[in-house]
Amino acid sequence: MTERIYLRHPARNETVEIRTGFSWAAFLLGFVWAWMKRMWLVGLLMLAADLAIGLIGFAGLTADVISLALSILFAVYCGMRGNQWHRRDLERKGYVTLAQP
Repeated sequence: MTERIYLRHPARNETVEIRTGFSWAAFLLGFVWAWMKRMWLVGLLMLAADLAIGLIGFAGLTADVISLALSILFAVYCGMRGNQWHRRDLERKGYVTLAQP
């Protein structure tokens, strides 16, 4: 079960809700999800990794299967770490964690 963490920006008086646990959006959308969250560098790194994994598939039939397996593993990794990356990005932008009730 996922729980929610709330972060607040003191200057903008804005509160953002971050879920913990697996991020289905990061798993399914990859770098597009990161760009939607305005995490430009993370999205660029995810795109570079996707392209590098995709290029492996051009080496032959066996490499194509390896490329598919690596793509799935990378998507699972992004899903597992996505919410943590988003929270860390917001904390770097000045958001602070609110006390949990």
